[in-house]
Amino acid sequence: MPICVISTTGTSVFSNAHSDLQSEWKSFRQNSTVNLRAICKQNSFEGYELYLRTLEHLRAEAKASNTTEIIRRASAELNSLSHILITPPTRNDQLHFLATSTPDGALAARIICDFSREFFDIETAEVHLVDGLQVRDGDIFQRDGIRNLIAKIYDIFHNAPDGTYTRIINPTGGFKGVVPYLTLIGMIESGVKLSYIYEQSPTLITLGRIPLQFDFENLQSAYPALKACSSEGLVDEIRLKELLALSSDQSLSDHSAWSLFDNASIDGQIHFAVNGLGQIVLEHFKALDRIPIYLSKQAADRFDSLDATQQRRFQTYFERLRDPAWIDSHRHDEYTNDGNAIPIKPGNVDERLFIYPQDDGSVLVAELAFHKPNGSYDHVPKRRKDYDTYRLWEAN
Repeated sequence: MPICVISTTGTSVFSNAHSDLQSEWKSFRQNSTVNLRAICKQNSFEGYELYLRTLEHLRAEAKASNTTEIIRRASAELNSLSHILITPPTRNDQLHFLATSTPDGALAARIICDFSREFFDIETAEVHLVDGLQVRDGDIFQRDGIRNLIAKIYDIFHNAPDGTYTRIINPTGGFKGVVPYLTLIGMIESGVKLSYIYEQSPTLITLGRIPLQFDFENLQSAYPALKACSSEGLVDEIRLKELLALSSDQSLSDHSAWSLFDNASIDGQIHFAVNGLGQIVLEHFKALDRIPIYLSKQAADRFDSLDATQQRRFQTYFERLRDPAWIDSHRHDEYTNDGNAIPIKPGNVDERLFIYPQDDGSVLVAELAFHKPNGSYDHVPKRRKDYDTYRLWEAN
């Protein structure tokens, strides 16, 4: 089964480097006007020279040692990943690096990501900037940083579903204040492990799921309130009581979900926001709003006939069909078919999907196909009326 590793990242790749790089890093980290998103995603950004020098330093260390020992001493993230990625990579493996909202944090994540893609021979490695994840302002850290971190982790989970991927959270690098939340996710979510290594220790500690459960059925009535607070940022007490269906003479502590919200005083008035625990609960309930994906009889039969590796690939694509933007960016419009289905080309791969968006917002997968050497597909839709919603696809 392919692996998906989500790593928090710190700046040990700089603090463990030689003195010249450390000096340049300490200067760069003081720059408050850096475009952090450019560092994470673009090919030209402020700090690019430091990026190149640090990357070349890592490459030289890896080449000179011809082992992972020096790389393990290079950074906390590389140390833990070298223990997690002990089997040869597959084409579907994923590495995700969560960058702090700081100049050196974003740059360190970009360096670790790009080096890991080369060193571990992983095709999919991405940096994700987490807004508000910094320690200079504790209020922003609690209100935005933690919530955005949790939301990003669950976004990644949706594209690497349980049963299709071995999912590992690696909190070795970065701020230790996020570890309790990541530990909680690893303990309550099925199919998620939390792996941690202490500094340059040779021992990897892995925490599996424990028999800890939330009473989600009891908390479901709080979903509108959690959703509103998360999207709006802050709501006042009157509105929160309305969202929780509490009467004016009831207190917020009368609701079973009261501990999922934090309060703050603004101009003498109490407002409420979702806290980290509430964000975890909210991510569970977001599944209620997710776009349903259906397989036609033809697609279901084809899927069932595939081997395990091919099934895992298509499962990943099914999950991504929930995102209309992903559909738009992967339409293979130059390929037409008699059934007028939308052809989906997920990337530089042989797999193809033909889909029909439906009036209720769901997506029907009509046919699964493979690209042939002559440029054609081995299956294409013929008539729209031949396809119906035979089976609802669920990740687990």
